[in-house]
Amino acid sequence: MNIAVILAGGTGQRLGANIPKQFIEILGKPMIVYTLQVYEQSPNIDAIEVVCIPEYIQRVWEYAEKWNIKKLKWVVPGGASCQDSTRNGIFALEEFCSNDDILMLGMSTSVLIDNSIIEDSLRVCKKHGNAFAAMQCIYNLAKTTDGLRSSSLEYKEIHKTLNMPWTAPFGIFNRLYRKAYEENIETAPTSYAPTLFLAMGETLYLSKDTPKNKLHVTTQDDLDIIEACLRYLQTKEGE
Repeated sequence: MNIAVILAGGTGQRLGANIPKQFIEILGKPMIVYTLQVYEQSPNIDAIEVVCIPEYIQRVWEYAEKWNIKKLKWVVPGGASCQDSTRNGIFALEEFCSNDDILMLGMSTSVLIDNSIIEDSLRVCKKHGNAFAAMQCIYNLAKTTDGLRSSSLEYKEIHKTLNMPWTAPFGIFNRLYRKAYEENIETAPTSYAPTLFLAMGETLYLSKDTPKNKLHVTTQDDLDIIEACLRYLQTKEGE
């Protein structure tokens, strides 16, 4: 079984909206619904779990009913950080998953993810044991400690930028997160699944990403760009 775990625990404070950003409507539909529909329509995904701000759990179920998200099976409370929410999502599936079931962790505001990314993530995971979406860097990286000065560069050719989804068998995720929270390894607000995997001695295997999937909502400008993209896609589908 392939399960999409959608992380929707963020509050979106940097955006300055009066509701969490994943619940902001674009063209009459909350952002999280666009994301859920991609996984709903993917033939590669069997079930969906949403890890959500507790106050919005009932709203997610209402969205699922309104927009016919039949694969949604679980909505569980998020945590204080992305890492805590990831932990909650994994641990909530212990009684439902075997070690060989595949979890694909995605972001609730990745509204422009497509099935080619999902397919490649599963392909790489099945071949190598995990998959982390990544794309070639297009600029050199200036190393700096103060944000003003730099005396060395990291060349773009040897770097890729990491993104979601993060995909691995349930057994691996569960083992690593159990150990992490028992021994306080990579549990800080700045910790994520990739940093935990590396801290535990795992190798990251890189799967497909696209420029569209890298569009994440942090500012009003991001929101405007995503709305323009969605408007264009709707127009194109109507042709």
